[in-house]
Amino acid sequence: MRIAVVGLGGVGGYIGAKLCSLKNEHEIIFIARGEHLQAIKDKGLRLIDVEDEQTYHPSYAGESITKALDIVFLCTKTYHSKEALISLSTFISKDTLLIPIANGVNNKEVLAPLTSAKISSACVYIVSHKLGAGIIKKSTKVFALRLQDTYQDVLEPLLNKAGLRVKFFEDINKEIWKKFVFISAMGSLTSLYKKGMGQIYQDHKEDLVQLLEEIFSISNAEGISLDEKEFTKVLDTASKLPLDAPTSMWLDIQAKGLNELESLSHHIIIKAKEHDLQVPLMQKIYDTLK
Repeated sequence: MRIAVVGLGGVGGYIGAKLCSLKNEHEIIFIARGEHLQAIKDKGLRLIDVEDEQTYHPSYAGESITKALDIVFLCTKTYHSKEALISLSTFISKDTLLIPIANGVNNKEVLAPLTSAKISSACVYIVSHKLGAGIIKKSTKVFALRLQDTYQDVLEPLLNKAGLRVKFFEDINKEIWKKFVFISAMGSLTSLYKKGMGQIYQDHKEDLVQLLEEIFSISNAEGISLDEKEFTKVLDTASKLPLDAPTSMWLDIQAKGLNELESLSHHIIIKAKEHDLQVPLMQKIYDTLK
């Protein structure tokens, strides 16, 4: 099979690196651009995984491709997903399996009108980011990929062989919301206070609790029932993160480029208005950051 990873940032870089172990059986393709792509072409993709460090080489790396794709891991940020998908449209058909792994809860809804491909909703737990051109740093041992069970027969043996921890779910939307409540809260607060995730838990726990309560109220209104156990789990996860662990939203805002403010923060405000709910802290954060 021809397997492409589009977007080689913290998420795509790690997944792509692991998929390189399948090169003897499948063609592993990296789609990237600029200095990052050139560094990968020249030296390979360097992955710093907590205490381990290795360099990985795909079958091919480039800005575009010339042949049809069987599986596409779309790992761009939400604000680049449409553009990336459209650029690959010639090489994606109804037989292609598209797996968007961007932050947010409506990726499938947004992308489905743009493609004839089969789409598997997904989310991933990982703390990683692009450290420099051709370099990905994963800050903790955590990696957990959540996928829709519709395509389990195809994906499970492939991902297990690549050493990627994966679980499949019938109700994938609930899993996506479990992830979203965490990244929405942490992305918003790290960006507001300009501190890492562990530091947010240590210095601003009251804000974190209030913001989670607001986001949980929206998930329940959307028909995604998340209980007290899930709330406690989010706080427990936050308590164990490195003090300086960044979020992708905060990194983007620091870089003064496009960012995930709309998909992670404003989305909650929009849904609150739809359900006639109040989210004062999220509104304050959004107004400040915007």
